[in-house]
Amino acid sequence: MKRTYRISFSALVSQLREDRSRWFLWYPVLVGLGIALFFSLKWQPGPVWLAVLVPFLAGLIALWRRDGSGAKILLTAGLLVSIGFSASIVRTIVVAAPVLQAKEVTTVTATVLEKSTGYKRARVLLGNLEFSDGDAVPPLEYIRLTSRSNMDAVKPGQQIRVKAVLLPPPAPAYPGGYDFQRHSYYQSIGAVGYSIGKFKILGENAGIQDWFLRRSPEVRNNIAEFVLHHMPPENAGFIVAIMTGDKDAIPQNQLDDMRQSGLAHLLAISGLHMGMIGGLIFFASRLLLVLSPYVALYYPVKKIAAVIALFGLAGYLFVSGMSVSAVRAYIMISAVFTAICFDRTALSFRMVALAALVILLLFPESLITPSFQMSFAAVFALIALYETIGPRLSAFARSGGLLRRIVAYIFGIILTSLVAGLATAPFALYHFGQIAAYSLIANLLAVPIMGLWVMPWVIVSFLAYPFGVVAPLVMTGAGIDLILAIARETASWPGAAQYLGTFGTLQLVAITLTCLWLIIWRRGARWLALPAAFLTFLTFFQDRTPDILMAESGNLYALHTEHGELYLSSRRAEKFEAERWQLILGQHLVGRKHLPLACDPYGCVYRDEGMIIAFPETVGAIEMDCLRADIIVSRFPVRGICPHPRLVVDRFDLWRRGAHSLYLGGSGGIMVESVNELRGDRPWVPHRYRESPYREGEG
Repeated sequence: MKRTYRISFSALVSQLREDRSRWFLWYPVLVGLGIALFFSLKWQPGPVWLAVLVPFLAGLIALWRRDGSGAKILLTAGLLVSIGFSASIVRTIVVAAPVLQAKEVTTVTATVLEKSTGYKRARVLLGNLEFSDGDAVPPLEYIRLTSRSNMDAVKPGQQIRVKAVLLPPPAPAYPGGYDFQRHSYYQSIGAVGYSIGKFKILGENAGIQDWFLRRSPEVRNNIAEFVLHHMPPENAGFIVAIMTGDKDAIPQNQLDDMRQSGLAHLLAISGLHMGMIGGLIFFASRLLLVLSPYVALYYPVKKIAAVIALFGLAGYLFVSGMSVSAVRAYIMISAVFTAICFDRTALSFRMVALAALVILLLFPESLITPSFQMSFAAVFALIALYETIGPRLSAFARSGGLLRRIVAYIFGIILTSLVAGLATAPFALYHFGQIAAYSLIANLLAVPIMGLWVMPWVIVSFLAYPFGVVAPLVMTGAGIDLILAIARETASWPGAAQYLGTFGTLQLVAITLTCLWLIIWRRGARWLALPAAFLTFLTFFQDRTPDILMAESGNLYALHTEHGELYLSSRRAEKFEAERWQLILGQHLVGRKHLPLACDPYGCVYRDEGMIIAFPETVGAIEMDCLRADIIVSRFPVRGICPHPRLVVDRFDLWRRGAHSLYLGGSGGIMVESVNELRGDRPWVPHRYRESPYREGEG
């Protein structure tokens, strides 16, 4: 038995060494592990931690001539992890900007950098900020305001003055939820808010000296207003979204339909849109060039078309506002056309790995965003599919007539949608707690319309816009109407949106690494992923969902029973938090009568496993609850002596620590999680968070 084990292990190592051509694919994975390590910390590493690179680099230099040694492999892996960790530190320092700590009402003078336009409201990104004298507002870098007043007159590049309510960026809706404060921090946005007066325009194109920073938002805004003015509201928002990346004009019912049908990815400028635009420009340019026999014979037509496509993609990126997701998609698709220019395989794991490596080094924070995870998961899975059955499907299509080509095309779309859906499903569940049951059908019908009709007319619309021609937009809208009809129909089917709840971060990491191991290696070693996948699957049965959730404001709490029932204390307060809670728990709402919950004007009392949990609604009720309750969760401060409760979570705890999750053990144990305790002391976490104990009763 012992000898068999050694032979098997030796064979495994031998297979991995023989598969050395695939080692590069692990480089972005290891860099990503370093980035994940940085964001998992509860404290902020300073610049001194950049020295973590030194020992690995020194070790590699010392072992430079020992090719293939185990020590060299380990040092290389350590160096890549430390590079990801260091890139995160550098990026955090570069984007560092003050963050508002508390609500402020002030008059701000600023320059409009970006504008997102809707029918009822608009949002502006403001820079070059000056605040009223005497207001306790830190020197913020950027702020984002929402307004419903005279927004038609406001344009990017203008200097304006407005009275506004400023708030800190919103915290996660629940412990472990998506961190909007972190997202804002890496955009150097220190506050969000809304205007409480009209904008006063002080000047034009003030404060923006850089031509690109001035022209890009201006062009986006002009295109958006042109579309909104000439197209009906039913499809104008969709058109603006795929042309400029601004989704504010899309009606909420359309957004819901697109999400529940699995077509929401068509709304965001991503790899799909960049790929369609680049591919259309590439094939159209190549077709026009080969119309001339002289050019086709004496010039590298394919490479010229690839260069033209690169310039076209750069223009699309310019108009889209260069968001992180758009830049990421541009890098990915540009890698494809660059590979064509150098006679390399356009769609390969190596090119995707290179694109991922560049993105992670430039924008380390993108690793923990759903768009990055889902887009690369889909691309990796599709390339693996292409390597497996692509040549056979192409041979089948070429071996017959038109009928075989049609069958191959339809089969390719079905298989592509199925594989991409399966690859992105874990990430969709982790971030959103839901999947679209009929996504395959919806994408099978909508994606061909998007690629063969909508995006070609989008290109024509861009070309016709400087001349004020509306006809291409009308043709674009006709295709979008069909896509919206497909989304509306599939979203109306029974069980279209499956609310399955979310799961832990470690499980997502395990799923990702297991799938990468299976996809990257080509020899027998790849099948080691199967037992790892089985063990990961077993951990899902050990997951626990919170029994009680409490919003940071204290105005909303939720109860989740062992029977899978979810009760919300209010259907009006904190609607965003309520929606997120329902998604992560994967349950439908029930009324009070379904629960052992007794309420009166003074508050509510919930009984679970012999424990009494009190939710007082008045200050006077706190005194009574302090004499009988095991747990008190109060949106008011609990002052003085409270002898009986084993745990007290009051207004000050919610203010310091953010939203809370409570887990009630069967033996009377209590586990508490809070937003800020999970995040720790990071630059994007409000300063009011301090390590201070909960009020545990004198029990």
